[in-house]
Amino acid sequence: MSSDLDKFVGLSSALTGIPVNRLAPQIDPVGLPPIFLDYVTPRITPEVLNALLAQYTAQAAQKLPPDLIAQKVLVGTGPQPVIPQTVLAARSIMKLWLLGVWYQPYDAGNFKVGESTVVSDQAYIYSWAWKIAQAHPMGYSESFFGYWNAEPSSLEDLTGVPANGQQGALS
Repeated sequence: MSSDLDKFVGLSSALTGIPVNRLAPQIDPVGLPPIFLDYVTPRITPEVLNALLAQYTAQAAQKLPPDLIAQKVLVGTGPQPVIPQTVLAARSIMKLWLLGVWYQPYDAGNFKVGESTVVSDQAYIYSWAWKIAQAHPMGYSESFFGYWNAEPSSLEDLTGVPANGQQGALS
């Protein structure tokens, strides 16, 4: 992993289960990864972000599978009386990719716990919840008129995540 952006995308892939090449494709006209990283950094603080990225990098270097990395990041280090900020931040990063909305996980400077913000219209339009639901946001679609008359793309085609034989609502 060379840069913080690469590590952030790798961590995000582990948290969401969506492949890196789908979160940050080679040709990316929208460019959400750097927008998300810049947006998140002051809201979780650089110290917490660096701790998360270091945790991800160490586990990726051990060649742990993404689902195990996500489990270790999201659960922390066993039962604790207070949920660590890294765990809270990881949960908010996951929600950001899925919903295009930032949910402030704890107080950090002027950012107060419980605040929520749609990061941008592009973040909302291209949030992964729409692809996972095999849908599109109200008032926006890249499909042509009459698309509802044709068989929809499979969930695997839309997300890159293998279906494992399970059928979705429209698969």
